[in-house]
Amino acid sequence: MFFICSVCIYITAQEKKTIDSTYIKSFPDKVSVRINIDTQEDLFSIYNADDNSQLTLQSNNSFRLFVSLDYKFIGGSVGFAPKFFSDNNDTYLKGKSSYTNYKFRFFLGKWVQGFEFSKVRGFYVENSQDYIANWTENKDPYIQFPDLKYLTIGANTSYVFNPKFSFRNVLFQSEWQQKSAGSFVPTLYYDYNRTSLPLETIKIAEDFFNVRLALGYYYTLVVKKKGFVSAYLAPAYGIRFSKNTNTTQNETSRSNDTYTTQYLDGGIQLGYSSDHFIFGSQLNFSANAYKEEGSKTISQGKSYLLFYVGYRFNPPKAVARLVDKISLKKKSDL
Repeated sequence: MFFICSVCIYITAQEKKTIDSTYIKSFPDKVSVRINIDTQEDLFSIYNADDNSQLTLQSNNSFRLFVSLDYKFIGGSVGFAPKFFSDNNDTYLKGKSSYTNYKFRFFLGKWVQGFEFSKVRGFYVENSQDYIANWTENKDPYIQFPDLKYLTIGANTSYVFNPKFSFRNVLFQSEWQQKSAGSFVPTLYYDYNRTSLPLETIKIAEDFFNVRLALGYYYTLVVKKKGFVSAYLAPAYGIRFSKNTNTTQNETSRSNDTYTTQYLDGGIQLGYSSDHFIFGSQLNFSANAYKEEGSKTISQGKSYLLFYVGYRFNPPKAVARLVDKISLKKKSDL
């Protein structure tokens, strides 16, 4: 950790030399706080070509709340699905779901390094009408799997080619893009995932490790200096290493497989930025798929709206003094 902090501070000092201040306004001495609400839901779809059947699993989290904090070269956020939204409390029809998300990020010049932990518990079968005769929507409960869990522990590494383009303005609103610009931003994702479902007589689990490279392009159009429109598209290809485990009282069976995966992410954002206030909205989509056992296609998709509002302010003096002391010490050591 000592070494990482030293490198972060050194590269942050060099970043001032690479940022084009006529295009990007940075706030190295400000804390950026942002609150956003989105309509993102986890969705898994299993399609069997042999009989044309499909099983669609979805979590009962219609609204999610995130609180983000960025200061100098580091940032982080906490996300959860609050119960004060009525759509998150429709437990009779869709069952109970919970959601927890933690993210951390480091800005290292043109590099952005991110880490994420996410856990979702509780899913329902969105197409229950295909499995229950005379099932009526908004009246009959969906088929529910309250103990189905999906865990993700991952990281991502991005590189921004164009120094006139602010990646931080698009993703975290911790900078201000003042002139229109775009950039090619390749990102390497690597994550561990676990899906588990305990049933009465058997426990089913899948552990898989994903590696993929996304070749994204981002562009921000500045409108009357303080307004902006951003869009991006990022196709990606990768490999998934999977281990399936079925456990009963008498035995445990395991199988290992490797798949090629395809991804496509994209979105558009309308925002407003100033020295202190930021707000805006986004429409994002994400889809990925891979084939399993020749006839089965597993896909995961998300499309959601996001609304955010934020504020930039001076940090507490004690925090600013501590970070300044560390910066001076590390600069002298380097």
